[in-house]
Amino acid sequence: MAEPTVDAEPIANRHRLERRRGESAWLWVMLGIIGLMIFAIITNQDYQDAFEEIIPGLKTTLQLTVVSFLIAMPLGLFIGMGRLSANRVINTVARVYIEFVRGMPMLVFIFVVAFVLTKDFADLIGIKTRDIDMMWRGAAALTLFYAAFIAEVFRAGIQSVDGGTIEAGRAVGLSRLQVTRHITLPQALRNALPALGNDFIALMKDTSLVSVLAVNELTQEARIYSGSSFRIRESFFILAVIYVTLTLVLSLGLQAWERYLEIPGRESD
Repeated sequence: MAEPTVDAEPIANRHRLERRRGESAWLWVMLGIIGLMIFAIITNQDYQDAFEEIIPGLKTTLQLTVVSFLIAMPLGLFIGMGRLSANRVINTVARVYIEFVRGMPMLVFIFVVAFVLTKDFADLIGIKTRDIDMMWRGAAALTLFYAAFIAEVFRAGIQSVDGGTIEAGRAVGLSRLQVTRHITLPQALRNALPALGNDFIALMKDTSLVSVLAVNELTQEARIYSGSSFRIRESFFILAVIYVTLTLVLSLGLQAWERYLEIPGRESD
C-alpha cells in the first residue's frame, strides 16, 4: 500500500511566514520604545527644550557621515585591490596600512589626524594649520579610518566571486580590466553590501567621537546644552533617542536595498 504523500510547499510557506514574523518582532519592540521616548518629548517641556537645542547638530552629523563614507568607499576599494595585488610591494603597503589603522583606537586616530597629520599637510601646501576647519579634520580622520575596514570588506567580497564566472569572461575574450569592471566588481559589491551597510551605520555613530574636536554635531550640542542648562538627563535622553532612531531608519533602509538587489530565486539569510 502506497504511503500518503505530503505536499512540502505549504509547509515551507508556513515556516517562511513564521520566520518573518519572528524577524519582525524586534522591529515592533524598537518602534514601541522609540514611541515612548517621543511621547516623553512631546509631553515634557524640558525635553522639548533640549530637543530644540540639540537637533541642529543633526545636519553636521549627516554631513560628516555622507562625505566621509563617499570618500572612504573608493579609497577602501583601491586599498582592498592593492591587498589582492600580486605585486609584493603594493600588497605589503596595503596590508601595513590596514593593520596599522585597525590596530589603533579610533579616538587616538582622530587626535593623530587632527593635530599631527593636519599640521604636516598644512606645512606641505603652505597654509596655516588653523585655517583647516576642525570639521574637515574630523571628516578626514573618519575617512582614513573606515577606508581600512572597507578595504577588507571589498577584499572579502572580491574573493567570494565565483571563479567560474571570471573564467567565462576571459573565455569570451574580455580583458582583465573588463572582467574586473563588468564581472568581478558588480558581484563583489553585491556580496559586500551587508557589511558596507553596517560600516555606514557604524561610521554614523562614530561621528560622535568628533565632538572631542569641538565640532558641533549631535553629541557636542548635547554636551554644550547639558553644561549650560544642567539638564543632563534631558540632554542625553534626547541624544539617545536621535541616535537610536537614525540607526533604525538606516537599518531598515539597508534591508530594503538588500531585498531590491537580491538575486531572483535566491532567498536572503
